[in-house]
Amino acid sequence: MPRTPLKILAINPGTRYLGIALLEEGELLDWEVKVVKGKWSKRKQEKVISIVSELIEQFRPEAVAMKKLHPSRASRNLTRLVDRIVGLVRKKNLKLCCYSIGELESFFSPHEKTNRHKLGDLVASAYPVLCHELEKERSLKNPYRIRMFEAVALAAVCFRQLER
Repeated sequence: MPRTPLKILAINPGTRYLGIALLEEGELLDWEVKVVKGKWSKRKQEKVISIVSELIEQFRPEAVAMKKLHPSRASRNLTRLVDRIVGLVRKKNLKLCCYSIGELESFFSPHEKTNRHKLGDLVASAYPVLCHELEKERSLKNPYRIRMFEAVALAAVCFRQLER
């Protein structure tokens, strides 16, 4: 019996921007940044949870890959939001894979020290369809698409881990 293709939804969580990527059998099918405007509130948190829930319903992934928060860089609101997303993923009985930015960087650049922006270059090299997005990111005064590139990296690392 043929196995179901491995589909991974990756989420780079944020209180204002959500980086999203969808990989199926290693092929990048969708990528975007969801912008959630306004001051942080319970209502805004529910909006983010609703977005994630809708993505899970729309894409029906087998796994969700999510960026681990760095303790010194995460606000209390972001930590609560991530806890809610983790709860949603578990409630849906999906596999959850969490990776630090360092793990993503070492996956894409195992022999050389890198940073978030170099990671964007490496991700665009692995997925050339993103080259246009990378150019747009570089031209912005306030770049934010790096969250999407990190989401793609999350999906790629999760796919490698789960396909083994």
